[in-house]
Amino acid sequence: MVGKKKVLESTKKVTKEPIKNVTDNSEGWSKSKKKRMRKILAREKWKAAGGISDEKLKQTSEPDKRRSNPERVKKLDISKKKLKNKKSLLNESSKNTLIESFKSRLSGSRFRELNELLYTTDSKTALEKFSSEPDLFEQYHEGFRNQIQSWPVNPVDVISKWLLRFQKSRKRQVIVADFGCGDANLAKELISHNDENNTKFEVHSFDLVAPSNENSQLVTPCDMANVPLDSDSVHVAIFCLALMGTNIADFIREAHRVLQKDGILKIAEVRSRFESKEYGRKSENNTSLLEEFKTVMGKLGFELKAFDNKSNKLFFLMEFRKIGIVPDSTVTFTAKACIYKRR
Repeated sequence: MVGKKKVLESTKKVTKEPIKNVTDNSEGWSKSKKKRMRKILAREKWKAAGGISDEKLKQTSEPDKRRSNPERVKKLDISKKKLKNKKSLLNESSKNTLIESFKSRLSGSRFRELNELLYTTDSKTALEKFSSEPDLFEQYHEGFRNQIQSWPVNPVDVISKWLLRFQKSRKRQVIVADFGCGDANLAKELISHNDENNTKFEVHSFDLVAPSNENSQLVTPCDMANVPLDSDSVHVAIFCLALMGTNIADFIREAHRVLQKDGILKIAEVRSRFESKEYGRKSENNTSLLEEFKTVMGKLGFELKAFDNKSNKLFFLMEFRKIGIVPDSTVTFTAKACIYKRR
């Protein structure tokens, strides 16, 4: 105990004595001791200055040259303002992106509902529904346009090129009936090749509702099973992804009525509607749905002339010719509905 008291008294005496400057060359001191002594020395200086260290005194007495420079201050303010604006724009952009994402999901969901409606009802019911609510048809076509963007090829373009070659080989006007024309892009493309001295194409476009765009005047709203055309008045009839509804046979009979003798019927359809394993049902005579369709077309007065199912993986293209057979009024046919997966 006596030894401890002496050590404590000697320590107190040391701390009360004035502290000399501490340097890295202080003899016999370890690094940790030098560090402690520097802290003690700094605290003593701070006390001697009335609670303000020399470093603080220097900062308060000497103005910061950087802060006193007007140009630098201006640049700093501008940088801060730009940063603030950038953050604001990023926040606004993120907000807009989120809103657009929600809109896209709602639009896609609405398109799938309307698409299912068109495939699972007859054309008369669909006409009544969309005629009473024209906005629904515009919503459907907006979703359809979005779907087209992911396609490797648009069947409308394929048929358009074929018609141009067909007209060139005939060297005279071609009258076309486009059943289920949508935005009437086929008519717009074909008519663009007409001029004052040579009307290459006369195009009649039909759909449930006319689109609300620059092509609206080209479309005649009606039921695809009853179009306002004279019998035997058309050279080529088109169904481009338009065999929608449960009464497909009625559409084919109507196409037969308006086509001239030896008239051509072009059909572009989604392969899965006729070829998928899940829906590739067997008919009574044990044939596939696609073979059943070909048989039905024969009973409705058409002969298959060409069939392309190799150009792409999504669609097939059929070409029929009108023959001298009166369509069977009792024949019915319904393909698989093209229903998109719900998300």
